[in-house]
Amino acid sequence: MIQFKNVTKVYPNGLCALSNVSFTIANGEFVFVVGASGAGKTTLMKLLLKEIEPTSGSIIVDDIDLSSLKRKEIPYYRRKLGVVFQDFRLLLDRTAYENVAFAMEILGAPPREIRRRVPIVLNMVGLGAKAHAYPYQLSGGEQQRVAIARALVNNPSILIADEPTGNLDPATAMEIMKILSLINRRGTTVIMATHAKNIVNAMRKRVLQFRKGVLIRDEQEGGYFDEP
Repeated sequence: MIQFKNVTKVYPNGLCALSNVSFTIANGEFVFVVGASGAGKTTLMKLLLKEIEPTSGSIIVDDIDLSSLKRKEIPYYRRKLGVVFQDFRLLLDRTAYENVAFAMEILGAPPREIRRRVPIVLNMVGLGAKAHAYPYQLSGGEQQRVAIARALVNNPSILIADEPTGNLDPATAMEIMKILSLINRRGTTVIMATHAKNIVNAMRKRVLQFRKGVLIRDEQEGGYFDEP
């Protein structure tokens, strides 16, 4: 479970990115975070990743108050999280297999477990046949599938997706959404920031809408409402 309790974030330049935000996300939910540029979506993601700290309020993930974490405990907390970005962030000199394996290597997984697990997640995202292809040999959609596999390979309980379809054509974007839906049905909590109106309207999942740092709408099976 994820809880934001009266969370405010004011940056040193005086910008109030989030203002007194409260919500709860249950385990296994799929939630879209929407709003215009500057609404606070990226700040919310960074707070969840503990890249930045709230100015006030509290953030609790699986009964852990993030403000109580010591620096040395942060890497262990982040193991709960898988992250997918708009720009893929793949290692260009490594194959699809090696990109996914690297996420396990940095956590010290034994080679035997890596050899077992990586093909499973590549097959899950439909790339089993392209395990040895380099990023330049893959389409944008395939590169994003590698990024999703990398985010999933350590079995995170929460997947954070920041505009994961932003660089993809509509058909490819919907293929990526099918993968995220499958992941969600298997029990992973998915939190996705997006501007993709057609995806939000098609999926009919929970929607958190922000405007200038304020949570203005929290709707189950919601759509994408344009800013007035």
